[in-house]
Amino acid sequence: MYSQNEKAIIWLSNFESLTYVKTAKLLSLYSNAKDILNNLETDKQIITKIVGYKIYNQMISYDLSKLENYINSLNNAGIKCITIESELYPESLKNINQPPILLFAKGDLSLLNKTGIAVVGTRNPTSYGKNVTEEYAKFFAENNIVVISGLATGVDKISHETALRVNGKTIAVLAGGFNKIYPPTNTNLAKEIVEKGLVITEYPPDVIPTKYSFPFRNRIIAGLSEAVVLTETALKSGSFHTKNFAIEQGKNVYAIPCNINNARTEGNNQLIKFSQALITTNPEDVFKSLGLALKKTQKEEKIISSEPEQIILKVLSDGEKNIEELQFETKLELKSLNSCLTMLQIRGLIKKLPGNQFSL
Repeated sequence: MYSQNEKAIIWLSNFESLTYVKTAKLLSLYSNAKDILNNLETDKQIITKIVGYKIYNQMISYDLSKLENYINSLNNAGIKCITIESELYPESLKNINQPPILLFAKGDLSLLNKTGIAVVGTRNPTSYGKNVTEEYAKFFAENNIVVISGLATGVDKISHETALRVNGKTIAVLAGGFNKIYPPTNTNLAKEIVEKGLVITEYPPDVIPTKYSFPFRNRIIAGLSEAVVLTETALKSGSFHTKNFAIEQGKNVYAIPCNINNARTEGNNQLIKFSQALITTNPEDVFKSLGLALKKTQKEEKIISSEPEQIILKVLSDGEKNIEELQFETKLELKSLNSCLTMLQIRGLIKKLPGNQFSL
């Protein structure tokens, strides 16, 4: 199933203290990974200088019979190992700075080489942020674009859930191992993505995410993506790391204008203001800018069957309204208003928000 070189790379992942930098440096000294394994004793001084005595002693005393057991345990858990030498390894990651040496994957591996767009942002979006995240993720998924995000709360979670809801495809990139999903509340979402999309990580199953692994994994999100869309961010949002990686990789970054009086959404406006992101006001902007083709069959035309519904839609075009504001501005009786609101929600033309608020 795996070549000797691939097995050697998987072997290296067994040593938790062996950092990415040390692993990459080791691999740069040898023509292939199995040479590290074959020259452990003869190259003790060279290898120890890179990894240190503690890791070297772990490596030299490793029982190689355990490697097959480890690989079998991964297979039994449905985990596929994709090394940088694998045919399945995505081309989009090969040329980034610090490409992952090994990816652990569950789900549809073909998604790794399909066109994807990252949709990222704050863990605490406003109602506006939730709405635009759904709008963009839905549009991308319905147009055969893989929605890529990091399985965090907030914008990430909404992006994944929206893609799944419209039967689209999504990739979640983890900052830890499969047995340590973070946040734990997204464990069921991760399982659903495995069934209908793809979950990947460069960390073995039992590795716990750290404050360093979250920003580091964002280079993979950016690397897999054709572009990065920030739907709503604060000034110190973790999604800024994804933005930085995308710029470094020569990818387009898009930001949606947000409320200028809300510090929670200030990041997007700053990106636009200082030309660190392209402004986007609808998802078609992104498609046109990237030269992507829209599906021939677009959204079904929604039929408005009554004049009261048209009045409600016109009022909501000015922004979110609560039930009292709607009744005042539409002049409709409460019974008729509630009936129309229900029908408009069923047709997918409006949304009911917390606090009995409504929006398009």
